[in-house]
Amino acid sequence: MAGKMRRAERVTAKTARRITGISTPFGGLSWSDPGPSEAEVVRKFLLFMEDRRALYIPLDYEVLQHVRASIDQIRAECTKTLQQLGPKAFATPPIRAIRQAARGFQDDQARAFRFFDHGPQGHEGGPAFYTALGVLRAIVGQQVALLAAHYDIDVEGDLAAVLPRLDNERS
Repeated sequence: MAGKMRRAERVTAKTARRITGISTPFGGLSWSDPGPSEAEVVRKFLLFMEDRRALYIPLDYEVLQHVRASIDQIRAECTKTLQQLGPKAFATPPIRAIRQAARGFQDDQARAFRFFDHGPQGHEGGPAFYTALGVLRAIVGQQVALLAAHYDIDVEGDLAAVLPRLDNERS
């Protein structure tokens, strides 16, 4: 009988999270699906962010309505992601900062330069629009870099353009 029972060589964290109880005296194990891991939730969030044109399209190609819609989607996705994460998760503060920056984008362009801007100018924004968009991109870049580094996730495509660069990486 000893030959038929062998010890597990390794229990992964993913497997350990699924164990919800052990019954005795004859053994037993209860399993549940804990949902995606924190790293998986963050990976999906970063994949979503890769498709947000407002974060990387050159400023002279930006269209006010598209940018505003994209930033509204970012705010909604931040809230959805925060609902999946625990309050003590490493990703919670960076994602909250991104959501705050998206909310700040709307406030800043209305508040800053209000004496110089005279409302939206069709496809072009005024100084407040571009300043607020630049601030948003900088904050998002910092927070995405933190998340990518902590969870060891590669940032692909155009989203990498908003990440902070080291001095030796500048062209």
